[in-house]
Amino acid sequence: MKKNFILASLVTVLAVFSSFSALSYDGTIKFRGTIINEGCTITTKDVAVDFGKLSKNAFGGKANIVGISKDFSISLTSCDVKGVLGISFDGRPDADNNTVYSSGLAGVGIQILKGSDGTNIAPGTNVSGIATIASNTATMNFRADLISTKNNVSIGSIDKTFNFTIIYP
Repeated sequence: MKKNFILASLVTVLAVFSSFSALSYDGTIKFRGTIINEGCTITTKDVAVDFGKLSKNAFGGKANIVGISKDFSISLTSCDVKGVLGISFDGRPDADNNTVYSSGLAGVGIQILKGSDGTNIAPGTNVSGIATIASNTATMNFRADLISTKNNVSIGSIDKTFNFTIIYP
């Protein structure tokens, strides 16, 4: 009888310890996600602003003179969101004037302005109030200026590409 009691006790103890190892944790699973409204479809993803040929004299030998301006726009369709859109551009600031973008030529910057009111869109800023979505579409209007950032501007070609990010409400 004593043998049976010891054997039963041993089986019970082994069963208890084996269940602990079956319940041990080997790792975790974390679930993440965000539910959003889909943004708009950008119908003019690649915009080309061609300033053409411009005489160095167009800047008048002074800083902060606009040599030439060109309008451009970004069109959006299939907007699932409502409200007012914003934008930011990723270009580097000009070395002599950090409120305009570097053109790659010394003394010449690229200034981007809101088309609606002429507000400057400085490098590294998010600007709201660019366009309002109406009937699931929006057009963002801008003006680009070549502006002198020094009294003396360099001659040469401008070939810059900036990425933009649409800021949704």
